[in-house]
Amino acid sequence: MGAVMDAVEQTRLPMPYAKLLELAQAHISEAYTALLTEADRTRYLPIYLERFLTDTDYTVSGMTREALLGRLVDDMARYSVLTAYLEDPKVEEINVNAWDDIAVTYTDGRTVKPEAHFESPQQATDTVKRLLRNSGAVIDDASPISMGHLNSRIRVTVMKTPIVDAEVGVAVSIRILHSRSIGAAQLVQSGFATWEILDFLGFCIRYGVSFVIAGVTSSGKTTLLNALLSAVPDERRIFTVETGSRELSLVRREGGRVRNNVVHTLSRPSDDPAFDISQENLLEVALRFHPDIICVGEMRNVEAYTAVQATQTGHTVVSTVHARTAEEAHRRIALLCEGKLPMRFEIARMLAAEAFPIVVTTNLLENHERRIVTVTECGVSENGSPWYRVLWRYEILHSERDADGSVRESGEFRRVHPISDGLLCRFRQAGAPDRELLRYTGKENPDETD
Repeated sequence: MGAVMDAVEQTRLPMPYAKLLELAQAHISEAYTALLTEADRTRYLPIYLERFLTDTDYTVSGMTREALLGRLVDDMARYSVLTAYLEDPKVEEINVNAWDDIAVTYTDGRTVKPEAHFESPQQATDTVKRLLRNSGAVIDDASPISMGHLNSRIRVTVMKTPIVDAEVGVAVSIRILHSRSIGAAQLVQSGFATWEILDFLGFCIRYGVSFVIAGVTSSGKTTLLNALLSAVPDERRIFTVETGSRELSLVRREGGRVRNNVVHTLSRPSDDPAFDISQENLLEVALRFHPDIICVGEMRNVEAYTAVQATQTGHTVVSTVHARTAEEAHRRIALLCEGKLPMRFEIARMLAAEAFPIVVTTNLLENHERRIVTVTECGVSENGSPWYRVLWRYEILHSERDADGSVRESGEFRRVHPISDGLLCRFRQAGAPDRELLRYTGKENPDETD
């Protein structure tokens, strides 16, 4: 075993894991590089490493042979300390702030910093390069920022030197998208929403009032979309448009047959921009599929303009956008529209407000619980400026930080205003019966005016 066996004579056992990893890598490189293709590593590397451990009798304090072998395989063929978290169904996000600083966010909102980390900046860089290579992306000195998808549910964004300091190695954000079906009852039970709010949003979908869900990352935007669209009657046609990863899961099967009417689509980037298939391209295709409801997973580019235009042709459009308030949501959509077609910002914002007269904002509270925080109606006044009217608001009544840093909060949803006469007319024109409209007008008779 050459140089590796020479090292055996000079090294006392047991040894630090970092030293053993270095020796194992040197041995595999010296003895098996010609035999191991990238596809063979996961299959054959455990065999070669087990033979190496048997021949050398190396050990690491506190680790069994089985655990040691598993960690070596993770470090050399898989994704090192990231492997366990990538495979954990309860993990939602992994952030590598530096080679020795990892933060893991779980689906229940908790963020934990585990003791496990990479052995060095170089190991972190090598592992992340392998992860990107398997996702079809590359990071190097010429391209120190890279984005890719490990599969249809894992998004990866990486930065390396000189974007980050050399002693950091790499900074990585990994988002794991779980296709889990959370229904309305679960949202109400968790305190995310009330039946009254969910019924109203379902009413909007039923009678053609488009809306957008705004919020920060991991605040429950897509979870809410999934729950609302899962309740759409089977005969209504839904066309979804997403980028890179499938987050919406709406197809319903019973007895081996698809019961509802759903078309799921994903945009496809290409090395040649001429062959890109963007969300905008898919939205244009969607209009030819005669959908009852168009769902854009997230508006993040010029597809926002096409979505706005779709609402003006009578289609019901629901989507999400990164924003904290209803006003911010319309400003964001307006700016995205300007990227497609040069226009005055005031015009673009007016189009956004007309297209999406309902804005739902969600948030991740200090206690890591997700909530709908406002449901807002908006419109455009005669002078062209938008107005906003909060229909429901979540109010925090008590907040207390415990000695361990955890936060305890309590609050309640409050009905603030009824819908406007303009929205009342819009529902009526779509065929909504007066007896159902009474729930949202705050009047004994829908014909009463404000």
